[in-house]
Amino acid sequence: MDDARLKQRVLKIAESVKNVRYEELVSLLDNHIKPFCEARGLSYDHRHSTGSHHAFTVGLKSFNVVKPHGTSLLKRAYVESFLEAMEHINLYE
Repeated sequence: MDDARLKQRVLKIAESVKNVRYEELVSLLDNHIKPFCEARGLSYDHRHSTGSHHAFTVGLKSFNVVKPHGTSLLKRAYVESFLEAMEHINLYE
């Protein structure tokens, strides 16, 4: 995915922070943000501890995502943490 399309996807998430699915965010991170970071020499790490907790490091910013129980929609705070990390790597303003 090119940079413009990646920025568009991040912007789409920012426009609907209450309606972001867990699977959508983790897939975007692992399949598109990771190669973006690797191509630019930025750090990327996805640590999955036991259970539903996932820790990500993108560039210099770390954040957590917790898989929701009973629904697939993430809490707003997790999406906002993701967006802050995207700001640091210039994929969101």
